Amino acid sequence: MNATEDRPARVLVYHIGSLGDTLMVLPALWALKAHWPQARFTLLTKRTPLKHVVVADALIQDAGIFEDVIEYPGARHGGDSLRQRLRQIGLLLKLRLRRFDAIVYLAPSERQPVQVARDAAFFKLSGIPRRLGFDGFGPLPSRSTVPLPTLPIEAEALMQRLRAGGLPLPPLDAARRDCGVNAHELARVRDWLATQSGTDGGRPWLAIGPGSNMPAKIWPLDRYAEVIATLMREFDLWPVVFGGPEDKVAGQALVERLGAGYIAAGQLSLREAAAGMRGCVLYLGNDTGTMHLAASENVPCVVPFSARDFPGKWHPMGPDHAVIRRRPDCEGCMLERCEARRMHCMLDIGVDEVLDAARAVLARRSPSSSSLPRGRAAFTA
Repeated sequence: MNATEDRPARVLVYHIGSLGDTLMVLPALWALKAHWPQARFTLLTKRTPLKHVVVADALIQDAGIFEDVIEYPGARHGGDSLRQRLRQIGLLLKLRLRRFDAIVYLAPSERQPVQVARDAAFFKLSGIPRRLGFDGFGPLPSRSTVPLPTLPIEAEALMQRLRAGGLPLPPLDAARRDCGVNAHELARVRDWLATQSGTDGGRPWLAIGPGSNMPAKIWPLDRYAEVIATLMREFDLWPVVFGGPEDKVAGQALVERLGAGYIAAGQLSLREAAAGMRGCVLYLGNDTGTMHLAASENVPCVVPFSARDFPGKWHPMGPDHAVIRRRPDCEGCMLERCEARRMHCMLDIGVDEVLDAARAVLARRSPSSSSLPRGRAAFTA
């Protein structure tokens, strides 16, 4: 290996996916930044036409990892039109002109081997001499035989593929995984708090994530309300609803029923929401990007988890989480809406089970500890 390969000056990172996918690559990104501190990193990502999908650069463009971002247009329904071919040729020429020393391939594990081989050939044609992260892809275990096997968390699978290419990355539990929140974003949370009519009274925050783009992942709102009300009484917590604009209605219903709380959903940007998590001692909500955002900021999560996918793969990163998941004979269905079984795997999870899990997590991380954030006080200048 020559000096340029060992200490590349220009590194291209390929990553596509939604919010949860992007949060799963953060440990690998921070580890790469630490391993090649001299390098200039560029993100290559897909611009999706789907408005509800949060793309990678919306989260990490201000994290201090990348110098710039190259986007290419994604097709809504795939295809192989002449226009797409011309766009691919244009992208290839652009990459050749940039003369990157290395490409780090951080594609999701579901990427099919034929797609990986195609992408590897594309980046080779782009003139990039060192290509990392292309090995280790393969078919996932069958979803037709239950119980499904527990898979490594996606963040670990990504790092394993880079280690296979010779990069000495740290173990996942020792890797940095935060969003790189900055002072401006903390100040924006303070500004937002100034617009809130209620006061948390110095109480630690309980982050609530009631929404999801997939109805099959949503635990009933009335059950959340029952758990939250009990936690408010027993641990003196203040609920804060996080999420996108589409979660605002559910947030309003919760706050009205509880008689207290803030609605950050749709009010804070993605990175501002990450900053807001610093006031929280617990996340309670569905398996969604908001859950992964909380975990990235070291907030323990209690999650009623759908059985639609492999256990383990999309669990929150880090210690002290409680994932409550059933093992029905229909697990691995990958349904976004469950009508035939009427969301059996989610509705079978009861209030007492979630409440006991939250109590156990909070008992291990007591809000009375002076080392923990305390709501509004976490954002004082």
